[in-house]
Amino acid sequence: MNGVYRFLLTPRWLALHFAVIVALLGCLLLGWWQFGVYQDSTDRQQIRERDPAPVTELVRPGEELGEARDRQAVTTGDYLAEAQRLVPGRVHEGVLGYLVVTPLRVSDTLVVPVLRGWIADSDDPAAAVPEGEVTVTGFLLPPESADQATVRSDQQLADDEVAYVSPAQLAESADIAAATLPGGYLLLQDEQASASPAAPAVLDVDVVEPIHDISPWQNLSYWAQWWVFALAAMVFWVSAVRSGVRARRRDVSERARAHVPS
Repeated sequence: MNGVYRFLLTPRWLALHFAVIVALLGCLLLGWWQFGVYQDSTDRQQIRERDPAPVTELVRPGEELGEARDRQAVTTGDYLAEAQRLVPGRVHEGVLGYLVVTPLRVSDTLVVPVLRGWIADSDDPAAAVPEGEVTVTGFLLPPESADQATVRSDQQLADDEVAYVSPAQLAESADIAAATLPGGYLLLQDEQASASPAAPAVLDVDVVEPIHDISPWQNLSYWAQWWVFALAAMVFWVSAVRSGVRARRRDVSERARAHVPS
């Protein structure tokens, strides 16, 4: 190696090279991660914007939603009024109340849990179940998990209450065969019934199941920012090396002039 560049192999400079490499890789990885989040958010939003498809084409009893997650679906059936359950401790527009979950019998082998909406009081007439055949349109969403429950661990639930929205909870509480339930539920957005009693407040899908806590465009900007940081790390390293080379060439030149006879 040219003597001018030997300083790049000193411990101090090797430490700098290592730090720049770590920073560069970190920025690139974080950038790709943010881009992946942006892509996932965009893909899910596009799925939600697709036209509704029949539930029977999207889900299977006893199976996870898989690619049907976030899809708009439509189905016709009759509600199992005796199996309706309330989920306490849920806030809607700043008011504490209940979610209303009612199983919809689509066929002898398929029962779809429908999150019909929200009510303020457990005896709210809006929770009344429509009789006869209904047609429901909504979004297919994965079940909630136990850590999403909004009840105290020592709280005693009423017979018509469950801790969170889950086919498994519904099957256990309402004595519905688990094999007839899909691995998710339908968030109601529209309901067509022969009788139209007062209905629970319809919940927005982006509130119940937000795709991401921030705008996808923010993820895209973060991706660009991390790559700018990576470029900045490279510019810093190149600048530091060039400055070091110039300083050593200047020292060599000055020493050479000092040895030249007058």
